[in-house]
Amino acid sequence: MDFTALRDYLDRLPREWSVPACLMTVHVGRETVFQHVVGAGEDTVFWLYSATKVFTAVMFCRMLEQGKLKLTDRAAEYLPEFANLRVKEKEGTRPAATELTLLQLITMCGGLNYNIFDPLIVNAPDKSTRGIMRAIAEMPLEFDPGEAYLYSLCHDVLAGVMEVASGVRYGELLRREVIEPLGMKDTCFHPDEMLKARFAPQYQWKGRRRGAVPCGGDNKFCFSQNYDSGGAGLCSTLNDYILLSEALANGGTGRNGYQLLQPETIDALRRSRLTPKQTESFNLRWDRLKCYGYGLGVRTRISLEDGSRGSLGEFGWDGAAGAYCLSDPSRKLSVFYVQHVLDMAPVFDTIHPQLRELVYQCLDA
Repeated sequence: MDFTALRDYLDRLPREWSVPACLMTVHVGRETVFQHVVGAGEDTVFWLYSATKVFTAVMFCRMLEQGKLKLTDRAAEYLPEFANLRVKEKEGTRPAATELTLLQLITMCGGLNYNIFDPLIVNAPDKSTRGIMRAIAEMPLEFDPGEAYLYSLCHDVLAGVMEVASGVRYGELLRREVIEPLGMKDTCFHPDEMLKARFAPQYQWKGRRRGAVPCGGDNKFCFSQNYDSGGAGLCSTLNDYILLSEALANGGTGRNGYQLLQPETIDALRRSRLTPKQTESFNLRWDRLKCYGYGLGVRTRISLEDGSRGSLGEFGWDGAAGAYCLSDPSRKLSVFYVQHVLDMAPVFDTIHPQLRELVYQCLDA
């Protein structure tokens, strides 16, 4: 193994892409084979945004294992407000032709959208998790549940389902079942003042010419202190998040021996679930993921036809400010990269693919 090329690439990101700070760690088994930090400290805190979804996928799979939920369950069994969904038409709306299931929620095929600025959400009188669920249920669907793939608030709704099914607030459920048992110390939905003091400055991308400009530290997906966004609400650190990726790459067992998931559940998690029609809409949405399918809340590698390095069944997700996680059970490989720049398309189209390519290249060097 020789990680010189990966280290050099990270060192160039501030100059070539105006990324103020970036951190990356690579583990094989339980060993840290590479870690490099540019422009920040290892204990710096970042908003994960949609990298939160991997936690939600894992928590959902734990509840499947425990028999508390089933993929075929209807969302309305837990959230009655989802019993009478409506679908957009050219003029007005119509009743949904199919019922919304948990499988459709976890695979982003529920017909919901990602309009967090919809007046029903913005003006919701109750901005707790349950209150926002009622607002989302009033928003017309883009299509009948199951008809297509659309990246959306599905995982937020799934967090609401898990909150009701467990009888425990979602953030507390995640803390008890995933975060604390894995040994994470700085991962949560609502950081206190001590944690906020360690946050990386947040930036917004303004193009290659202007680069990244400061934009404040708020997370727009955190609607209130009483709302736990299963889709985008967690903050974490480099050394916390890798504990999750590492467990998923090593048979579902944390480095402290905690059995997060069974190996067969991880195989179920990373098996692509999309129908041919759903795959069409997935490919239209994610051109950069042309060799991937979508499993239970994660991208999953289903082809090596593009010639890039990697393994079939490698899986993970990313986040709006540039976080990126990868777990590869075939090589017991886990990777986490994080930066804090919003609206930066090149991080997904160029930087993340290059990081993945370099990881495998350096491992085999």
